[in-house]
Amino acid sequence: MRLIFLILFLCSASVLADITGRVVSVTDGDTIRVLDSTNTQHKVRLTGIDAPERGQPFGAKSKDHLAFMAAGKEVFVESNKNGRYGRVIHEEICSR
Repeated sequence: MRLIFLILFLCSASVLADITGRVVSVTDGDTIRVLDSTNTQHKVRLTGIDAPERGQPFGAKSKDHLAFMAAGKEVFVESNKNGRYGRVIHEEICSR
Protein backbone atom coordinates (compact mmCIF):
# COMPACT_ATOMS: atom_id res chain seq x y z
CA MET A 1 0.00 0.00 0.00
CA ARG A 2 2.80 2.43 0.84
CA LEU A 3 4.52 1.63 -2.46
CA ILE A 4 1.35 2.40 -4.41
CA PHE A 5 0.96 5.71 -2.56
CA LEU A 6 4.60 6.61 -3.28
CA ILE A 7 4.23 5.80 -6.99
CA LEU A 8 1.03 7.85 -7.24
CA PHE A 9 2.67 10.75 -5.41
CA LEU A 10 5.72 10.72 -7.68
CA CYS A 11 3.57 10.57 -10.80
CA SER A 12 1.37 13.44 -9.66
CA ALA A 13 4.39 15.50 -8.57
CA SER A 14 5.71 15.44 -12.13
CA VAL A 15 2.58 17.26 -13.27
CA LEU A 16 3.19 20.19 -10.94
CA ALA A 17 5.58 22.75 -12.36
CA ASP A 18 6.98 25.95 -10.98
CA ILE A 19 9.59 27.06 -13.47
CA THR A 20 11.92 30.03 -13.31
CA GLY A 21 14.00 30.68 -16.38
CA ARG A 22 14.54 32.56 -19.60
CA VAL A 23 12.29 32.41 -22.66
CA VAL A 24 14.57 30.95 -25.33
CA SER A 25 12.06 30.50 -28.14
CA VAL A 26 8.50 31.06 -29.21
CA THR A 27 6.82 28.14 -30.98
CA ASP A 28 3.63 29.91 -32.00
CA GLY A 29 1.27 32.57 -30.66
CA ASP A 30 0.55 30.71 -27.41
CA THR A 31 3.57 28.49 -26.75
CA ILE A 32 7.05 29.35 -25.45
CA ARG A 33 10.15 27.42 -24.40
CA VAL A 34 11.70 28.31 -21.06
CA LEU A 35 15.27 27.33 -20.13
CA ASP A 36 15.70 26.82 -16.37
CA SER A 37 18.85 26.97 -14.22
CA THR A 38 19.58 23.26 -14.85
CA ASN A 39 19.59 23.89 -18.64
CA THR A 40 16.32 22.00 -19.03
CA GLN A 41 13.90 23.36 -21.61
CA HIS A 42 10.20 23.41 -20.78
CA LYS A 43 7.54 23.85 -23.43
CA VAL A 44 4.85 26.08 -21.92
CA ARG A 45 1.38 26.74 -23.37
CA LEU A 46 -0.15 30.03 -22.29
CA THR A 47 -3.79 29.60 -21.26
CA GLY A 48 -6.48 32.09 -22.11
CA ILE A 49 -4.99 32.84 -25.53
CA ASP A 50 -6.78 31.68 -28.68
CA ALA A 51 -3.89 32.28 -31.04
CA PRO A 52 -3.87 31.05 -34.64
CA GLU A 53 -1.58 28.11 -35.32
CA ARG A 54 1.32 28.20 -37.77
CA GLY A 55 -0.04 28.01 -41.29
CA GLN A 56 -3.32 29.69 -40.36
CA PRO A 57 -4.03 33.31 -41.28
CA PHE A 58 -2.14 35.67 -38.93
CA GLY A 59 -0.27 32.72 -37.36
CA ALA A 60 3.12 34.25 -38.14
CA LYS A 61 2.05 37.69 -36.86
CA SER A 62 0.79 36.11 -33.64
CA LYS A 63 4.09 34.30 -33.11
CA ASP A 64 6.09 37.44 -33.90
CA HIS A 65 4.06 39.49 -31.42
CA LEU A 66 4.57 36.98 -28.60
CA ALA A 67 8.29 36.83 -29.44
CA PHE A 68 8.46 40.65 -29.27
CA MET A 69 6.85 40.57 -25.82
CA ALA A 70 8.57 37.54 -24.27
CA ALA A 71 11.76 36.43 -26.07
CA GLY A 72 14.83 36.64 -23.87
CA LYS A 73 12.87 37.66 -20.76
CA GLU A 74 13.30 36.02 -17.38
CA VAL A 75 9.96 34.53 -16.31
CA PHE A 76 8.33 32.57 -13.51
CA VAL A 77 5.76 30.00 -14.65
CA GLU A 78 3.31 28.60 -12.12
CA SER A 79 1.29 25.57 -13.19
CA ASN A 80 -0.47 22.51 -11.91
CA LYS A 81 -0.98 20.42 -15.03
CA ASN A 82 0.44 19.18 -18.31
CA GLY A 83 -1.47 19.30 -21.57
CA ARG A 84 -2.15 16.48 -23.97
CA TYR A 85 0.90 17.35 -26.09
CA GLY A 86 3.30 17.24 -23.14
CA ARG A 87 3.38 20.99 -22.65
CA VAL A 88 3.19 22.59 -19.22
CA ILE A 89 -0.11 24.45 -19.01
CA HIS A 90 0.58 27.74 -17.28
CA GLU A 91 -1.65 29.05 -14.56
CA GLU A 92 0.32 32.24 -14.08
CA ILE A 93 3.40 33.67 -15.75
CA CYS A 94 5.29 36.72 -14.52
CA SER A 95 8.16 38.58 -16.09
CA ARG A 96 11.11 39.07 -13.76
